[in-house]
Amino acid sequence: EDGIFTPIVKAARAILGEKTLTKVRGDVIAKHSAVIKAFCDSAESPVGKITLKQLYTLADKDRSGTIDKEELRNALNFLGFTHLSDEALDRIFERADRDGNTVIDYEEFMSEAPKTLRTNLTTLAKNNGNKLGFLS
Repeated sequence: EDGIFTPIVKAARAILGEKTLTKVRGDVIAKHSAVIKAFCDSAESPVGKITLKQLYTLADKDRSGTIDKEELRNALNFLGFTHLSDEALDRIFERADRDGNTVIDYEEFMSEAPKTLRTNLTTLAKNNGNKLGFLS
């Protein structure tokens, strides 16, 4: 897909050649994926716990102390995860709602959030890279 960076990518291809550009692009994607992984792996650190608690608080719009499916949808959309289908959202919710009471409590959120973030931050990066023309 063409995007704002397409001309730069095409120039880099002309200068470096397809093989070298592909290697550089692969290296950049690997480094970016490592940053996402490190961020998600920090969930158990003091800073990671504070960050996830803030996400939980922001998602719990009605201040009930739990997150329902609509609040989860809104929170994930707010994070830019608009690519999630209703079925994907249902799977995330079912995986998180371990006790089956149709809401996600804080402990359930803290358990599920790192996996959901890792998967969807990676997908978001790929989608954005494509839309910006990095994959042209």
